[in-house]
Amino acid sequence: MKEKFISLDDTNFLVKSAGVAALYAVLTLLLPVASYGPIQFRFSEILVLLVFYNKRFIPGLVLGCALANMFSPMMLFDVIFGTLSSYIAFKLMQRAKNLYIASIFPVLLVSVPALGTWLYLASDEVFVVLLMQFMLSEFVMVSIIGVMLFKVLEKNEGFMSYIYKF
Repeated sequence: MKEKFISLDDTNFLVKSAGVAALYAVLTLLLPVASYGPIQFRFSEILVLLVFYNKRFIPGLVLGCALANMFSPMMLFDVIFGTLSSYIAFKLMQRAKNLYIASIFPVLLVSVPALGTWLYLASDEVFVVLLMQFMLSEFVMVSIIGVMLFKVLEKNEGFMSYIYKF
């Protein structure tokens, strides 16, 4: 039987993915008041736009999201539903032809963790309010701040070269 060894490229990818996961989690945990709750201005969410440029960022971002959500007051729902919604958004983002369109998928899929909260609280009024708050804060962080930042970064050839080679 042939043994399968992890290649240097695989190891390099695993290390980079771990770095992305750590960066996402740390950026979330640095500002817990802004990162958890009904209105979430997670600066780490700007990183999700990396998926538009290169799908290889998906494993690190999914892991980072799961790690960050372990510290949420709604841990069970955030880890399960928040991480799932991020993964689905990433799969849709990688197919988008435009950064602006790609930025809308995380906003729309924020409905998945809101649905988990609704299942827990069983309140239609709370669900609608939470959904609007989640969507608004995600839109501000990803579709406004994130898109503006990445439009500037797209002009940096060194940065983009690294992103595409990730």
